[in-house]
Amino acid sequence: MNDLLGIAGSVSNPSNTRTAVEAALKAAENEFGISTKLLHLAEYDIEVADGRKLKDYTGDTAEALELIINSKAFIIGTPVYRGSYSGVLKNLFDLIPRGMWQSDKAPLENKAVGLIATGATYHHYLSISHELGPILNFFGSHVVGSGVYAESSHFDNYELKGEEIEKRLAVLGKATTELSLAVEKSKYLSELGPQF
Repeated sequence: MNDLLGIAGSVSNPSNTRTAVEAALKAAENEFGISTKLLHLAEYDIEVADGRKLKDYTGDTAEALELIINSKAFIIGTPVYRGSYSGVLKNLFDLIPRGMWQSDKAPLENKAVGLIATGATYHHYLSISHELGPILNFFGSHVVGSGVYAESSHFDNYELKGEEIEKRLAVLGKATTELSLAVEKSKYLSELGPQF
């Protein structure tokens, strides 16, 4: 079981999104001594969601879904394309079960999720709250704060550049872990789930 799974929803490697997700994971691991893992979609051959039951997926798709099912909290990052999250991340969301007809598992329900988006400019900052936020609400997740948006000036050759962005990503990783621990101990947060 992973305490914190990072999902980098980019198809390029190296990737600014991966760099940002890894920074949040590392900070959480260093602060709390937890187990972390990275699921970078560029390294997996994920099948297109087609309505199959969870048990019918094989290969990289089954492995990725198993990682998600066996994780307690998540850092999800995406590059922004056309004002929204990446197509490969959308496909992954379409594969993740909600505890209904596809499977009795609901791996994002009542789980803490920290959100990261990366883009060329600040113009897509709202993609975190307007695009990623609603899909996590659909799953019944507990989204941490306003997330982190990192644009091109925050990176130099796929490395983070600047104390401010490094600190914000570190705080996101730690806050996601902190919220995850609070949800586990909670009487009501752990029962909220999705409305429909």
